[in-house]
Amino acid sequence: MRVLHFAKYAFERPGGIERHVEVLTRGLATVGADVSVLAYDPSGRAQPRTVAGVHVEPVSTFGHVGSQAIAPGMLARVRSLARERRFDIVHQHWPDPFAHVIASLVPASPLHVASWHTDIVRQRLLGPLYLNFASRMLRKPDAIIGATAAHLRASQIDRFAPPERRHVIPYGVDTTPLLPTAAVMQRAQALRQEFGQRPLVFALGRHVYYKGFDVLIEAMAQVPALLVLGGEGPLTNDLRELATRHSVHVHFTGPIAEADLPAYFHACHVFCLPSSAPTEAFGIVQAEAMACGKPVVNTWLHNGVNEVAPNGICALTVEPGDANALAAALNHLLTHPAQANYLGQAGKDRVRRAFTVEAMVRQTLDLYATLLNDAANPSSALPR
Repeated sequence: MRVLHFAKYAFERPGGIERHVEVLTRGLATVGADVSVLAYDPSGRAQPRTVAGVHVEPVSTFGHVGSQAIAPGMLARVRSLARERRFDIVHQHWPDPFAHVIASLVPASPLHVASWHTDIVRQRLLGPLYLNFASRMLRKPDAIIGATAAHLRASQIDRFAPPERRHVIPYGVDTTPLLPTAAVMQRAQALRQEFGQRPLVFALGRHVYYKGFDVLIEAMAQVPALLVLGGEGPLTNDLRELATRHSVHVHFTGPIAEADLPAYFHACHVFCLPSSAPTEAFGIVQAEAMACGKPVVNTWLHNGVNEVAPNGICALTVEPGDANALAAALNHLLTHPAQANYLGQAGKDRVRRAFTVEAMVRQTLDLYATLLNDAANPSSALPR
């Protein structure tokens, strides 16, 4: 089975969707699929290479329009790869309009799968245009995947994807790097010493509006703990200024190396996902924190975020944008260690049960096989 993934910055830049694609494609390659990943390369210097059995095909970008990378060479590269490898499945990862147009032009008419990762909710001008574009482009995929049933129910996909083409395949969390090995725990202890043995609240993600880090910084003015904020983005300087204005001590780590990330999870006392908009549809980082046995504070987004870490079971959940409620939840967990430990253990058990890489890979491969079988035997296929 030969599969091409259009995957934005996978294998080139960190990010939740990128990490998901990397884990998924490596898993597919491990079980014998011939997997290629087409990824944007802002540096223009990356070379085609094979990573853990996955053929990574970087395509140089030439600037952006909004958040959309522009890669004029993508169509020629796709056509060349399609002639060379004759793909059975093309798997798109939404949203990425430029790549979706290119994917629709892949020759030899392979089957198409789309993973709907997140909604577009803030673009007042481009948002309606994008939804019109999506309604047209999503007629082509033979199957559309969402990571949780809650996300598919609540998302924009409900407007233009019939139920028979929707499939729920939860993201899998690669727990092996997150195990509390001696080296990881030694590094975690070193971080706690570096931060003065204070209670630690950890948050991680790209510094963009929907992550809600501004609300978290405001909340931390009421929390006797240190906020360790990982990642970077267009709002980093604004967040630094906000912390200064509220006299909140925040340790901005910048990008955290993949090898160092487990130590940060294990060092913290509470992980916070303070997202303020349903653009946050799952929260892979909260699932990774759960895998490390950490209690989570998240927000009511009425989508996959709350299905991954349910309130009162693995997390304490508050209304988005409410700094006072966020502070109260953080303070509660920091002052009630027994409940924090209970939520942390429940979260670890939930990840092991519901969000395994093995299940994600098996279900994805089964879906591919079903689509190929239906294409070969049209009488058995579901109506479109």
